[in-house]
Amino acid sequence: MIYESLQLGGAARNAERLGLYIAWLVSNNLLAESTDRSAGRAVAHLRMQSLTGPEFLTTVLHGELRADHLNALGQSFSEAYFVTGTFNEDYAGCDYTGENEWHRYDELAPKISAAFRRFREPESKLKQGIAKILQFPSRKKKS
Repeated sequence: MIYESLQLGGAARNAERLGLYIAWLVSNNLLAESTDRSAGRAVAHLRMQSLTGPEFLTTVLHGELRADHLNALGQSFSEAYFVTGTFNEDYAGCDYTGENEWHRYDELAPKISAAFRRFREPESKLKQGIAKILQFPSRKKKS
């Protein structure tokens, strides 16, 4: 399944937007093991911020973000957040308009991370094993 393909030029241009999301996925270890292995050097450069998300998108992912690029958690989060358009709303709310992709990333990454925490929250509540301790009023025995 292809989540989105690169569009260059015009109103549909998405290299920066899609690249920023991919940079967040890579930085949060949500790539499939096979993608991580085959693109190891580029993954390291992206994490060190010597390669941008759009550059990674074009050179490593060949202009497509596909489900098989991601691990199971990355896929389920992307389907709940990216595919539904929630990411686009967060991206549209960014104020940075300059050319430095990492400044834009610094503004957007906390929004993606918050969405990821909300996405994971139901699972973590189940893992905590929430229990309620009940206390009943004690009855004193008559002597």
